Amino acid sequence: MADKKLVVGCGLWVMLVLGLALTGCTTFKATGLQSGLAVNGQQYEKAGYFSEKVWVNQFLGWPFVTYGGTLFNLTAEATDPNVKNLIETNIRKYGGDGVIDVEIDYGSTALQYILACITFGTWKPGTVTVSGTVVKAAK
Repeated sequence: MADKKLVVGCGLWVMLVLGLALTGCTTFKATGLQSGLAVNGQQYEKAGYFSEKVWVNQFLGWPFVTYGGTLFNLTAEATDPNVKNLIETNIRKYGGDGVIDVEIDYGSTALQYILACITFGTWKPGTVTVSGTVVKAAK
């Protein structure tokens, strides 16, 4: 009887550890994007590089699926203003005219996955990492 409880207990711990390890995986990634540049033959020079993370909140999601889907797509655009503000803030910070080589990663950390499971997907937090190279027009 004690051996059976030990096997079940160990199995549950293994499933929990594997589940938490797998939730750190990227669920969405976009690369090679640019913003704010005129395509008229203008030459640009590098002004700076940024890589920042921002916590985003989605609601009515699927708690046990790591792709981040939401019921009826109600909060699908929750990340849009955060990403846009982050990019625009860094363009101003470095005195640039635009940004190139933008990379956007969306995923859930282990804590965010646990929070989504506890709330049964009513609240589905995630992390967006945005990085890119700020450029300005060469004189």
